[in-house]
Amino acid sequence: MPDDSRLRLIRALGDTLDGLDVALCAFDDSDCTIAWNRTFFKFFPEHDGYVHEGEPYEANLRRFYNQRLDAQELPNIERYITAGVERHRAQTRPYSFEHRGLRVHVSSLPIDGVGRVRVWRAEALPVQNTHPAQAAPAGADIHEPGYLRSPVIESTELFDRIPDGLMICAEDQRIQWVNQPFMQMYNLSDRAVAAGKAFDEVYRHAWSVEGQGDMAPFYDGLSILQEHMRFAGAPFEVPLPRSRWSRVIAKQGSDGTVFYAHVDITEFKRQQRLLAQAERSARDSEAQLREKSILLEATLENMDQGVAKISATGVVELCNRRALELLELPAELMESKPTLMNVLAYLRARGEFKGASQDIQDMLLHSSGGIDQQQVYDRPRPDGRILEVQTVPIKGGGALRTFTDVTQRKQAEQQIRHVAEHDGLTGLLNRTAFLQALQAAATDVHRLGRGFAVLYVDLDGFKPVNDRYGHAVGDQLLVWVARQLTQAAREDDLVARLGGDEFALLQRGVSDRESAYRLADRLVQALGRPTQIEAHALQIGASVGIVLSPSDGAEAEELLRKADSAMYLAKATGRGCARIYGT
Repeated sequence: MPDDSRLRLIRALGDTLDGLDVALCAFDDSDCTIAWNRTFFKFFPEHDGYVHEGEPYEANLRRFYNQRLDAQELPNIERYITAGVERHRAQTRPYSFEHRGLRVHVSSLPIDGVGRVRVWRAEALPVQNTHPAQAAPAGADIHEPGYLRSPVIESTELFDRIPDGLMICAEDQRIQWVNQPFMQMYNLSDRAVAAGKAFDEVYRHAWSVEGQGDMAPFYDGLSILQEHMRFAGAPFEVPLPRSRWSRVIAKQGSDGTVFYAHVDITEFKRQQRLLAQAERSARDSEAQLREKSILLEATLENMDQGVAKISATGVVELCNRRALELLELPAELMESKPTLMNVLAYLRARGEFKGASQDIQDMLLHSSGGIDQQQVYDRPRPDGRILEVQTVPIKGGGALRTFTDVTQRKQAEQQIRHVAEHDGLTGLLNRTAFLQALQAAATDVHRLGRGFAVLYVDLDGFKPVNDRYGHAVGDQLLVWVARQLTQAAREDDLVARLGGDEFALLQRGVSDRESAYRLADRLVQALGRPTQIEAHALQIGASVGIVLSPSDGAEAEELLRKADSAMYLAKATGRGCARIYGT
């Protein structure tokens, strides 16, 4: 007997199978009955009251046959019991049989620590005759009942009209008679060809006439025949030429005559084969899907890019490790599968969007959370990092949103842009960048109604210093000039080095000449003060030309040219002064 824990497990399994209409009966290693469920008696009510716990299977069979065999069959009871026990112990493959209007599928498995467990599953089977189910024939396995007694037929013509093949054998297993469907199934030209032969001879004949190509099924069939034709026992199946199959069911009469029904199950086998292929394909697909899922999960968890998947209903179904890190989201929150709006509310309460533009903040406040359209934008975080947020809508609803840390890229771009727009020595805007800013200011004059002034500055006495003390001192002097110009200018003004010792200043929000002239005078005074560089006492001066927009022009090149012309006029009138264009 198995231990109590295993026995309880088997009984619990039986109770569970009751809910699935699956019958169960279990035997220990000594073939003693140890457990069964209610469905077992539902399928086989003839056993109700005759199955006892701890009773050997052989005793169960003996009581069963004692009650069911008639006086003529009772002397053969030991043969029936022996055959039944052998089948019980030898069964390793599932098979099917008909019983009380049902097709019953039975499986038997040895289980370590228990013994053997048999289970039965049934499906409806249409009854094709008008006679009720009768008792199983002598020799039938008590867990394999269900033969229907054929009606008495006086005319062989009627046998020829039924769809299944019929074969009647004498007690010595020699064929006495076959019907027309049997002849067609085994390719016989006349009943007389089969008379007096054993079934294996007819089986060989069928393959010799039609068999070709792979003959392995034929040899398998012969092996099956040798095993099952010694006695009328469980139904068996044999392969036929052209991928056909026959199921053979036997019933022994009281006078020793054996009736065999041969049912064409080719279509059933074909469906069974297709089902097996589908199951293999499903298992392969499941394995591939599982492998892809593992690969995808590993990829998502180890990529440098944050990824979040939002469903059509707005639920954040997926959020990888990198997204949690970049957004500083708690794992507990995301494991709860929150809505996107809940996540955005959490980030908003933490001040996550304070550095974002108003357009982005408005978009994130929208009921869709911005997942209804494809977009890419940069969002600064409170810690100074910059995230590139990209949203790609998914067909059918929802979206995939990615988060990429572009801080270093933006810093590199900014550095490249700074180098491209600024003078390498002084750090001031270069000529190209200054002209762009000047053109933008000129465009804004009409849009904003805001004038400005351009001051063109050229140093006086710089060349002699450069020639006398060298370029190193000259460069330091230019840096000093840039610092003086920047200090004299207002925060909103732009200062640039146009090249050599020429500088320019964009004075915003100026509409009168006096304001521009006062700034120019401050520049002249600042640059005229003496300074000391590498123990050299130096003093230079500056001449400044002034133009105003829009009165003097609305194009950057034109304004700079006129300011340059005014600067030369200042130099011509004595240097160290400022002149306004046109005066």
